[in-house]
Amino acid sequence: QQSTGVVSRKTLTSAGANSRSSPRTADSPRVAASTAASEDEHDSNTHNSTQQPLVSSSSSVARSAVATSDVIISGSGDCGDRNGNKSKHCERPAIVFLRTRIAVLCLLLVSAVVGLITAQSYFNGQPDIPGCAMSYSRPRFVEQTKFDNSWTRFSTKYKLYLYREGGYDAHDEAFRIPILFVPGNAGSHKQVRSIASASATAFMELANNSPDVFDRGQIGYDYFTVGLNEELTALHGYSILEQADFINDAIRYILSLYPETRAKYRLPSQGTRFALPTSVVVVGHSMGGVVARTAFTLPNHIVGSVQAIFTLSTPHNNPTASLEYYVDKVYSSVNSFWRHGFHNGTLDDVSLVSIAGGNLDSMINSDYTYIGDLAPPKNSLSILSSGVDDVWLSLDHQSILWCAQMAKKFSSMLIQIMDARQPSQLLPLDERMSIMRRQLYSDWERGANAAPESLATNRTTNDDYSYVYVHRDGAARLVPEDMQKLLSGDKTNNAGLGVALHLLPVNRATSNSTAQLVYDPRLFATALASGSIAVYQPVLLGCNRIKVASNSAKPETSVTCQTIPAPLPTKLPMRRADDDPELPLYALHYMEVPVSVLEQFEFLGMQLPAKPG
Repeated sequence: QQSTGVVSRKTLTSAGANSRSSPRTADSPRVAASTAASEDEHDSNTHNSTQQPLVSSSSSVARSAVATSDVIISGSGDCGDRNGNKSKHCERPAIVFLRTRIAVLCLLLVSAVVGLITAQSYFNGQPDIPGCAMSYSRPRFVEQTKFDNSWTRFSTKYKLYLYREGGYDAHDEAFRIPILFVPGNAGSHKQVRSIASASATAFMELANNSPDVFDRGQIGYDYFTVGLNEELTALHGYSILEQADFINDAIRYILSLYPETRAKYRLPSQGTRFALPTSVVVVGHSMGGVVARTAFTLPNHIVGSVQAIFTLSTPHNNPTASLEYYVDKVYSSVNSFWRHGFHNGTLDDVSLVSIAGGNLDSMINSDYTYIGDLAPPKNSLSILSSGVDDVWLSLDHQSILWCAQMAKKFSSMLIQIMDARQPSQLLPLDERMSIMRRQLYSDWERGANAAPESLATNRTTNDDYSYVYVHRDGAARLVPEDMQKLLSGDKTNNAGLGVALHLLPVNRATSNSTAQLVYDPRLFATALASGSIAVYQPVLLGCNRIKVASNSAKPETSVTCQTIPAPLPTKLPMRRADDDPELPLYALHYMEVPVSVLEQFEFLGMQLPAKPG
């Protein structure tokens, strides 16, 4: 027992001596005090070692550990233990620190590289190059001070203005056809100036070239615009409802102005009577288009007060940022109303046009602007600005309002559909939809003539066509130049008729609800003797094979066809590998035919006209 105590003391004394002899710990009062205390306590334990040997031994080991640990802690430059061995744990903090520093630097480097690549792609790698010309105007805004709290509960929050173009509008009262502009998320009432100025210019040009313009009911537009306090309607559902409520009140006030002003400002016409307006044309930008459609669902909406809505870069299908529950709820309720409104007769006379900016619009996904699932084709039209004839440009979210090419084309379309002789101040639905398609679509649809006599609605035998071809794989790969030779009589069964029938097999086992048909519109264009181009709408046929008796022993196979409803085509802009990048994007045409219509037929047929003479 005593020897145990002596060994412990030697060990402790040695550790203490080492600590005192170390130049890095000699001045450490903590080590000196710890060593002295350990010796005193050891002497006491040695004196009582006979009675408590186990306690003395364990205490000595513990004290040795404490002393040794004190030496390691105080000796910051020497990571050795009491036997002089290096401790690997002393190197770990430095290594971890170094590795962490390297990892952070690598992460920052990768982030910087990704950021530079993204910026390069965004600013210099866009597939569509901005090509808008700047538009100019001489705007003046007349606040409608009489539109106060007797008309709307939001008179102190929102404002209504009448746009006046310098050099064109001599009066501060509205007496022409009313149009209401609704700005979008954080938008301003002043954003109407480019379109309003272009409309004034377009009408003056029309009036100078057509003396009978007033007799046709074309008297120009008066643009009203609303200041909506630049609210963030994309993020707040209640703001959409409040603005829509204000829009309905503004329309009611605008219509109340015309009994007095139409009598006060008489327009030059030869006995033409202009009807008092019962509806207002609405143009909405971005979320303004959603607000315009929401107005139809509110109790203060006057049925028939809006029969034409034009939206520019409006997210109709989904909100751009679903940050609030009530925004999604408003969207769901409004879209449900519009889907059912065309079936229950509520929206029968309403036309809805959606124009999207395309690739350069980084705020609104162009897919969100599609309205084909909200309104039937006879009431609606969806198109990208890059597919609009005479524009052919992708437009960002703001330039779709001020781009000179777009403003000019949009105003020209509006001028063509006005008719102040009607209470709606517009042409009937079918007529104005036809004009809008001709105005917005390419030259191949513009000025289309009636289908020629040879394109009859029913055919019974192959002899009725110059050429009949069955496309086995369901895809007709036709080159326009070759087709013109084919249809004019070369390589045909009967050169005198000049009508070709192409048959695409119907897949009756498909699970799809529609059959997609993509075709080149130039196949339906023929050059006339006058040098102009006649463009025909495609005729779709449902065809079945029949057996026809013949003089030979083997009966001949022919087809019998009947016309099927042809949906209006939409444009499918594309750039092929051999196209000149300096030229506008070429557009194919696209149709969707319900499979239920084709189930009773073996083939989907298309008739193509021949080149006369």
